Amino acid sequence: MTKGFRFHEHTADITIEAWGPELLTAFEQGAKATMEVMVDTSGVSSDEPTDIDVEGIDLQELLVEWIGEIIAMVDIESKFYSRFEINEINRADQRCFLEATVWGESIDHDKHETRTEVKAMTYADLQIEETDEKTTIWFTLDL
Repeated sequence: MTKGFRFHEHTADITIEAWGPELLTAFEQGAKATMEVMVDTSGVSSDEPTDIDVEGIDLQELLVEWIGEIIAMVDIESKFYSRFEINEINRADQRCFLEATVWGESIDHDKHETRTEVKAMTYADLQIEETDEKTTIWFTLDL
């Protein structure tokens, strides 16, 4: 099974469809796609690791928290990220937990080809579809 993502444009938003052979990979591809909206990630080195832990009441809220954390870290840490590795998604009693490491570097406007500012992820068009062969997620970013 392959992995990947594609964009579906709205007026002031963009909907991302991301997929992979399992949930972890689809979430990783969703984060990569989110960063691609902001910057050409091929020009972002993956020298500096950062650990991320997020939780939600269900998988949909977990996805919102995961993508929201990535967006916030760009502003808070002044870094762009190019590599996303989810170590675990744990579905416990009435809670979901995600542990990940992301790699990137400090924002350098002379080096990085910036694209569009992302304000937030919305619940619009949010879907998670899991099958035996593939997991696909859809979500919308407010630009």
